[in-house]
Amino acid sequence: MTAYERPAAVLFDLDGTLLDTPGAIAGVLHRVLEGTGRPDVPAERVRATVGKPLTAVFAELTGLTEEHPEVTGAVARFRERFRAEVVPGAAGLVFPGVPELLRRLRDDGVRTAICTSKIRDSALELLRPAGLVEEFDAIVCHGMAPRGKPHPDLALLAARSVGVAPERCVVVGDAVDDMRMATAAGMDAIGVSYGVATAAQLTQAGAGLVADTVGALERALGRTPAPAPAPS
Repeated sequence: MTAYERPAAVLFDLDGTLLDTPGAIAGVLHRVLEGTGRPDVPAERVRATVGKPLTAVFAELTGLTEEHPEVTGAVARFRERFRAEVVPGAAGLVFPGVPELLRRLRDDGVRTAICTSKIRDSALELLRPAGLVEEFDAIVCHGMAPRGKPHPDLALLAARSVGVAPERCVVVGDAVDDMRMATAAGMDAIGVSYGVATAAQLTQAGAGLVADTVGALERALGRTPAPAPAPS
């Protein structure tokens, strides 16, 4: 992709990028942790895990292995509570301007994909009530590739799924791991600072541009910088 050329495909993270879910996710994480006898995990530590696979989140926050029964039980309880407490209000969590942005991209012939650390069932249970499923050419989720974020596998699978070469794709996300995934895949990265990570964190992780609103993101998608040459 040449400098400031519009990408042929945009690969979007989900939580904190398209839907304002990080606060709700952190709240459910806290309530599940309380149920395991860990009510005092710092709020900033919990929020920093948003966007990672749930097994990794609970392993990190409890200090246990991902295979530990307490971790697998916490994951199941999280999904049950999230489905009951957050999913019914999914339509109201869509960031203003997101549906219009997605439609304009597709009207312009830009391919779009979800690239998320959620498992597929969890992603779809949010996207369907939010009314966004039909706006994407592919929905790529944790477990569909050998490795998750920050490795390049999910982004490369998304690129293949929409039939676009990696160098013609741009990743949009609110987390450090989104930026690192993009860099590892040889793709441009645009960070959004209205989710989890700060603009400085996103830039340090590889974002070529950082948008602080959906409107700024739309402008950035028309001004995407060329990717840096791959290291030899």
